[in-house]
Amino acid sequence: MLVEVVCYTIEDVLRARKAGAHRVEICADPGAGGTTPNYGFIKQSAAFDDIDTMVMIRPRGGDFLYSSEEISQMEDDIRLAAQLGVRGVVFGVLDETACFNRPEMARLIQLAKGLQLETTCHRAFDVTCDPYASLQVLIELGVDRLLTSGQQKTAVEGIPLMSELIKRAEGKISIMPGGGIRPENAREFLKLDIAEIHTGSKIKVPSRMKSVSNVQMGADDSQKYHIVVDVEAIKSVVETVRGE
Repeated sequence: MLVEVVCYTIEDVLRARKAGAHRVEICADPGAGGTTPNYGFIKQSAAFDDIDTMVMIRPRGGDFLYSSEEISQMEDDIRLAAQLGVRGVVFGVLDETACFNRPEMARLIQLAKGLQLETTCHRAFDVTCDPYASLQVLIELGVDRLLTSGQQKTAVEGIPLMSELIKRAEGKISIMPGGGIRPENAREFLKLDIAEIHTGSKIKVPSRMKSVSNVQMGADDSQKYHIVVDVEAIKSVVETVRGE
């Protein structure tokens, strides 16, 4: 089973590689659940030949109802990701009724496929109105994989729906569980007929600065530490899915 790790910095990618992960999904803005990362981050991650890089294509946090200008921005970001040599892109676009915006999704998928990129639909799926109808849309559009928590707060809670999605998908799209998958619950997902899982265990690393200020540059941006991928936790997940 393949293990994908969500990464917000190049240090995260280095740690994911050290832990034995097979693929990374790189993003910016963890507070928003992930947005499109910058050029330099994409370029550095894509340069590693021992781990695949998927790039989040999301112009902002909040809902997944985008303007025409935001869709154009997403197209530009997909083109840039392809130029930098990544494996694929991750996105999801909804309409006012919380269903997939089929024309806009088709537009982005066709662009990505034309650039030889894999496509993942992210957890926009988890707020859609009808999971089974939404799954069918993704299959018909040719999306490669679906990242989902089974429309629950955590993937463990979403296992019942994911089990049904896997059955209905009939192998036409990969269902990739994600959302709160940690060493202590990773074994639960071995019961599912899946080929990949998504995890993002983090730890706080103290600042190496000799003098640390109490001033914060953002709501959660402490000068005393930064948050990185937990190597030991990811390694444990990798070992679990390998049956070690």
